[in-house]
Amino acid sequence: MNVRKRSGKVVPFNAEFISRAISLASAAAGEHDEEEIASITQAVTEKLQALKEEIWDIETIQDTVEETLFEKKHYQTAKAYIRYRLEKEKERASADWKEGILSQEFLSPYKHSPNPMDQLGAFVYTRTYSRFLPRLGRREFWWETVCRAVEYNCSLAPTSREEAEKLYDNIYHMRQFLSGRTLWVGGTPVADQYPMANYNCAFTVIDNFSAYHDLFYLLMVGSGVGVRVLKSDAEKLPPVRTDLEILHKSYAPLAPRDRLEYTDLTFSRDTATLAIGDSKEGWAQALTHYFDIITNREYRGLHRLVVIYDSIRPKGERLKTFGGTASGFGSMMAMIDKIHKVIAAAGSRSGTQWVSLKPIDLLDIANIIGENVVSGGVRRTSEIGLIDADDETCIQAKSHLYRQVNGRWEIDKTIAHRQMSNNSIFYREKPTRENLHWHLQQMRYSGEPGWINEIAGTKRRPNFNGCNPCGEILLDSHGLCNLTTLNVMGFVSEDGKLDRKALLEAQRLSARAGYRMTCRQLEMFSWNTVQQRDRLLGCSLTGWQDMVNATGMTRDEQIGLLEELRETAHKAAKDIALRLGGNVPLLVTTIKPEGTLSLLPTVSSGVHYSHSPYYIRRIRITAADPLCRVCEDLGYPVLPEVGQDPQDPTTKVVEFPVQAPSGRVKADVSAIEQLENYKMFMEHYVDHNCSITVHVRDNEWDEVEQWVWDNWDDVVALSFLSYDDSFYELMPYEAIDEAEYERRRAAMKPFNPSLLSRYEREETELDLGDPECAGGACPIR
Repeated sequence: MNVRKRSGKVVPFNAEFISRAISLASAAAGEHDEEEIASITQAVTEKLQALKEEIWDIETIQDTVEETLFEKKHYQTAKAYIRYRLEKEKERASADWKEGILSQEFLSPYKHSPNPMDQLGAFVYTRTYSRFLPRLGRREFWWETVCRAVEYNCSLAPTSREEAEKLYDNIYHMRQFLSGRTLWVGGTPVADQYPMANYNCAFTVIDNFSAYHDLFYLLMVGSGVGVRVLKSDAEKLPPVRTDLEILHKSYAPLAPRDRLEYTDLTFSRDTATLAIGDSKEGWAQALTHYFDIITNREYRGLHRLVVIYDSIRPKGERLKTFGGTASGFGSMMAMIDKIHKVIAAAGSRSGTQWVSLKPIDLLDIANIIGENVVSGGVRRTSEIGLIDADDETCIQAKSHLYRQVNGRWEIDKTIAHRQMSNNSIFYREKPTRENLHWHLQQMRYSGEPGWINEIAGTKRRPNFNGCNPCGEILLDSHGLCNLTTLNVMGFVSEDGKLDRKALLEAQRLSARAGYRMTCRQLEMFSWNTVQQRDRLLGCSLTGWQDMVNATGMTRDEQIGLLEELRETAHKAAKDIALRLGGNVPLLVTTIKPEGTLSLLPTVSSGVHYSHSPYYIRRIRITAADPLCRVCEDLGYPVLPEVGQDPQDPTTKVVEFPVQAPSGRVKADVSAIEQLENYKMFMEHYVDHNCSITVHVRDNEWDEVEQWVWDNWDDVVALSFLSYDDSFYELMPYEAIDEAEYERRRAAMKPFNPSLLSRYEREETELDLGDPECAGGACPIR
């Protein structure tokens, strides 16, 4: 039995395509029943066979499906199926297919296959990486997202069709991934207009005021940024004047045709007028002009600065390039006002007209900028602040974030911006044992500050000056990195055998894909210079502990595999660099947190262990998000956030049941064993740093302190979290037994993204991270 496709090509009949179409329609109609779907599929197949034709066309098959649905009285499913056919016809009529390196013939099987993700993976993918397609009135399907990202990556340097197809197949089946940033922006106008939007990680030293322009711009295009504000950095900055008066002109929004795109600065006697442009570049330019006026003595005759916001589009207006809605002029005005108050406070502190800023001032300004990028109702900022070991003011920056008012704890709004960064001490020498004890106690009870060890980092790259917000990438100032991932568990067969050959080939593809990302010309010269010099890669691994459980791999076997993976990545990176005529990457391998991407195949993240054999994974989502409505329509457990009005919450919590591979889980592993895992990865695989959050029981802290003391010279950065097996309401992870897992799994209908069309007519805001992340706010990765 064969089928003639609309292209005229004849292919073997596959009943799975019929079953999938009926499944989607029945889910949309709320009539989903696996047994009934199988029965309908069988009935359709028998009807077709009764036609006694050697080749059936697509229309005949679809007509037969409709007829069978009506005969079996599945009227709602039939209506949904008819609607599905009409939408597909409209889609085909408006399709503007541009043949790239991946052909339609190659993509066709993926296009017609069911999504390979489970409910949790499909939900996270749709929430995080699936772009809205205005022309079709829907979000992308997984095969389309992978196509867009692979086409983009392979367009950056000469790539064979065979390599692109291998990369596509691996990503589609979630065996490996390009960066989350590329999954989101790759192949869109954003990637061309803002090439730096492709980068997960960035770092700058705040030793000149232009660093704030770069920080602001990078945060706006979606990169996570590390900033260093040591005393020695602050000393390199010129003094700032503290007597400039700022006047904010009343907002009178201009029509789109009359708006400035770039910021305009004009002068009249003792007054400067700053008309802020309606673009990312315009906003960043406004910050540059402000700092220029307060630091350049050529402007000492100016007494006031008038700021005009009329070109900034009103709050809620659609953003065509990045999607979502505009935050309005208010956040920009608040940012300038708060930064100016920091400058004024520094003046009051010194009692002089010109004053040198301290590291706490520099950190406050960086956080205020980050707070502005958060505005608009969506969290867009990820920062880390690197501070001196003896800078008590910076170390205690968050100690008084909350204060008691009338018996209630409330955030101090004057320093609320300090929430924007995770802060870490940048140790330039080994701390005393007493100071190390103090530091671990700080991390035990408050989580901060963390630490970055310059000694260990410099061993790995001599010009190590800082890192990205999650601490896994070692960077020089103006350094960037785009990360790629191998899901090691994706290469394990059902009988527990690891396909080593395929895994190593995927690592080769991972390194080559990462190198192609360094071939883009970046929009900021100094950052492009460092990028072309260092060509940093970030070949990461995830699902490692699940793989070890599934295969029974010994520690020695793990070491052998890690060394082979590192060697493969380095060889691939060197080969492609030599072929393209670029520098060989300075550093190639890392382990990143892997929190979001690991949810797509639902494997243990990075080097971490699964929470328990069976558990509930809870994901927070904005109550107004159309995806939340879809989950409610599907009957998923959707609960109001703790402490919010149950009848009108702003945040809801969706619950998914998860089963880990049989073997060791978080509760079975000591803190020392986790630290030894870190050491193993650092010695045998990682060039940068291995991101890890070590869970420590109350009786393990002394041992942990001793281990860190003994291994200090080789530990770049670690995070610690007190191991807590107590229960509180709606925890991100909650252990359950097998019976509860099976009950919940049986009740979970397949995730059906087509239901979104009921509620979504345009692209919605994108929340860049989950506040549950133990390491703090993370950008898309």
